[in-house]
Amino acid sequence: MGQSEDSEFAPKRVLFTGGAGFIGSNVLIYLVQKYPEVSFVCLDNLSEGSNLANLHPLADAANFSFVKGDILCEHTVREVMIQHRVDTVMHFAAQTHVDRSFVVPFKFTQVNVLGTAVLLQASLERGIRRFLHVSTDEVYGENVGNRRFAEGDPFIPGNPYSASKAAAECLVHGYMESFGRDLPIVVVRPNNIYGPRQYPEKMIPKFIFRLQRQQTLPLHGGGVARRSFLFVEDAAKAFDLVLRRGKPGEAYNIGAEPGSTKSVVEVARALMPHFGVDLADAEKHMEVVADRVKNDASYDVQSSKIRSLGWEPAVTFQEGLQRTVEWYRLHPMHWTSVEDALLPDNSGRRLKSAL
Repeated sequence: MGQSEDSEFAPKRVLFTGGAGFIGSNVLIYLVQKYPEVSFVCLDNLSEGSNLANLHPLADAANFSFVKGDILCEHTVREVMIQHRVDTVMHFAAQTHVDRSFVVPFKFTQVNVLGTAVLLQASLERGIRRFLHVSTDEVYGENVGNRRFAEGDPFIPGNPYSASKAAAECLVHGYMESFGRDLPIVVVRPNNIYGPRQYPEKMIPKFIFRLQRQQTLPLHGGGVARRSFLFVEDAAKAFDLVLRRGKPGEAYNIGAEPGSTKSVVEVARALMPHFGVDLADAEKHMEVVADRVKNDASYDVQSSKIRSLGWEPAVTFQEGLQRTVEWYRLHPMHWTSVEDALLPDNSGRRLKSAL
């Protein structure tokens, strides 16, 4: 990440929170391998959805280290920053599963809001040179019609998860306004990201695991809700670009191609042929279940702002799905004890596992 003629930001020692999770691990692997001259320390508490095995490709990387710890612990955060002489923070740690947020909303508020506050204050005190905050497209709320959200649109979150992320962003904005010169911050708001290493409580890996077990695919509310899907490799490149070339004080949507916007039913049907299911029999392999408490119809964002920096997604939904299915086939034991995660999210047993 060397300094360029365009004055790209050049981190030297990065604190990466939540790096053992799905998105974080994929981004970390990409960055650690691409920039051997930069040191990365991952701080993760290894809660559900995180897995140290996600970071196995970095086991021998000289520029990578791991610390098990919680972003809610101010002492731990400060000690890691001091010991590793951190000058950059990439904040990925979060509670992210929407259905779980209906059951334990306070946990989402603790981790997503208070955890962000701990990191912001420690970063300000440490004199961090760049803070990248990972948010979500869900802060905008539900799309109406064909309109795609832009970065300046208001936040109208529709569930406890997105509300906690919107609250965290409000806190980030307060630090931008108050301390922007001393703590340069950039924000990213990605679409739904999918790919290898994702815990199977999320839709695509859940469907993969259930198809492997010859189980029906649960369709909440009939499966009509639509989401825009971004392959994690494309997302990693976007995070890298925003860190290096993003303007402090700005937010950047990371949006998938229009062809990557699919309903839940369309995702289910796209996966079936990978497991030998004849689409003529697709209905037999799907099961309509009760909808979640609040299920936004769709999220879609425009991403012209980050595209102006030189980014655009390269992996089609079909290719990304193929690569994801193949990864899970090659790593059948990567996630163990997943039976509760594979249940429909509105089931009593599934909800109890969140407590």
